[in-house]
Amino acid sequence: MSDILRTCIHTHTTFCDGADAPAALVQAALALDFVSLGFSGHGAASYDSAAMTPQAEQQYRQAVLDLRAQYRGRLEILLGQEHDALSPYADFPYDYLIESVHYIPCGGELGSVDWSREVTQDLIARFGDPYAYCRAYFETCAAAYEKSPAQIAGHLDLVAKFNQSGDLFDEADPRYLAPAQEALAVAVERGMAVEVNTGAMARGYRTIPYPAPPLLTTLRQLGGQVILTSDCHDSRRLTYGYAEAVALLRQAGFSTALVLRQGGFQEVPLPD
Repeated sequence: MSDILRTCIHTHTTFCDGADAPAALVQAALALDFVSLGFSGHGAASYDSAAMTPQAEQQYRQAVLDLRAQYRGRLEILLGQEHDALSPYADFPYDYLIESVHYIPCGGELGSVDWSREVTQDLIARFGDPYAYCRAYFETCAAAYEKSPAQIAGHLDLVAKFNQSGDLFDEADPRYLAPAQEALAVAVERGMAVEVNTGAMARGYRTIPYPAPPLLTTLRQLGGQVILTSDCHDSRRLTYGYAEAVALLRQAGFSTALVLRQGGFQEVPLPD
């Protein structure tokens, strides 16, 4: 089996908003014959109820490091963090960072693009135009990528999480696609791997991964590289949607993807 299908480096545990303790994710990874498992708890952000508290982040780091030592030789365990673009960076080192945008400024406050359809509809109303809302999100992504030390750009079109029916905005509209493509270009220019994330599929919000197929095509044209993850919040769905995501990557013209191991990124062929 291809190593692309035997790894996930975007996972969440009970230290933030995941359903399982880190040890349960390790057991799930072992059952799937994983080569590497990365933990990426939400970094501390005072405005985000899904984030780790500073105390929980310390406990999280120690728990993952203990598991790394316990399973050395059986599974490569990586200590990572999903950083929200509007929060400070941690003072301590991680093996890798995923740079994500979950909140955008709106009227002097922060609005979540990831909370619910109702919250999304309210934000669109406050922006006065769905495409202004989407542009604000993608511009926040681009600005984050410009300054971020992260190696991975997380769920790039998260703004479309609640738009499965297409009634909130048209994802084929140039007013949507242009700022999304601009954000992709910044990520590629910065040398970031772009995450192909099946998390919204696993939780029933979307039938396709992030980024959507048109953006995958743009990413391929830009010469970008991808890494497949499930944004796992439940150990039972650790590789949810991987086969579908690989098929879409092939349709977009990709023949390889990245796998993160303890020695760094490895480029490997997509499975047939």
